[in-house]
Amino acid sequence: MRLSLTRRAEYGVRALIDLAGRPPLERVTAAELASACEIPAGNVPTIVSVMTRAGILDSRPGRNGGCRLARPPEAITMLEIIECLEGSNESAVCILDARRCGVEGHECPLHEAWKDGRSAALAALSGITLEAAARRGAQLGGPPTSR
Repeated sequence: MRLSLTRRAEYGVRALIDLAGRPPLERVTAAELASACEIPAGNVPTIVSVMTRAGILDSRPGRNGGCRLARPPEAITMLEIIECLEGSNESAVCILDARRCGVEGHECPLHEAWKDGRSAALAALSGITLEAAARRGAQLGGPPTSR
């Protein structure tokens, strides 16, 4: 079983970790971000647009444009970033039977374990700030590489 982020969320996390390591007022173009984070250039505008609408990034077009964090990295959680790019994790989908699990008393044999594991993962992501992730990334030696 594989539990992982979508490419869009992975790229978004990479981009934000890179931005968190830069001076607060520095703007970065999509091309610079793509190069620094090893993200295909065509993916950056969509990621920046979604995160700008969510209030995570401040983005400006044009000659002196680019993007930067809209808030301090210690005020942004990894859960907020992932939910911004992948959607809310509010509805728990069953691991075995998404059609009926948890509906009107019907539960699969793994319902409680899956619910507890999912809750633990969400709590862990909400407890990690972008600042902490960027600091850990720097300790590990820079930006994550593509798979």
